[in-house]
Amino acid sequence: MRDAQALVGCWELVSYTLTTADGSVLFPMGESPRGLLVYGSTGELSVHLMQPGAEPPPADSLPAGITPDLALSYGCYSSYFGRYEVDEQRNEVTHFVQGASVLGWAGAVFPRAYQLDNHQLTLTAEANAQGYAPALRWQRTG
Repeated sequence: MRDAQALVGCWELVSYTLTTADGSVLFPMGESPRGLLVYGSTGELSVHLMQPGAEPPPADSLPAGITPDLALSYGCYSSYFGRYEVDEQRNEVTHFVQGASVLGWAGAVFPRAYQLDNHQLTLTAEANAQGYAPALRWQRTG
């Protein structure tokens, strides 16, 4: 089966880490994150990441108009949708973001190296401007 076909379907998040320039590993959504990645057969995608069990910040620590639930959502939930393309020779899947929980991501292009191993998918990216290199490991559902 070709990789582009093998990516199609639903994937559940197993782990999400950021590796720093000094080799330290961070867990931006906690050590037991939840998430869902959907690659459609006609090139559509949807990604959802969350940190279950996170506690909202105290209301008195927030700016006026920001509720604890809103602050918790912003800090512990991330999603985007759009289209994707697979370059099998480079082992790269590129996400073309159309809309996102982080408004600035709309229109972004996220290239991700991928590794398929049986029913697991690992997506990695080059380090960002802050020096963090993400790695997300997914398990096929169903």
